[in-house]
Amino acid sequence: MEIERDEEIRELAYRIWQAEGYPHGCEVQHWLKAEAIWLKDHRPKNKPKRSKPVKRKKSGKTPTAEREL
Repeated sequence: MEIERDEEIRELAYRIWQAEGYPHGCEVQHWLKAEAIWLKDHRPKNKPKRSKPVKRKKSGKTPTAEREL
């Protein structure tokens, strides 16, 4: 899996290098740009589940304002 990932990133970085006119010494920048694009394209589609809100326990006591009425 990681080999396929690296190969896809390598090919994408190569295309970026070509699109930028074959500049010398920009390998790292092209790799990082390609990796960012690859990660964005391969991010999980499912949203993480939210935890349920904590429910407050009802006590037998009534708030002071209600007791006075």
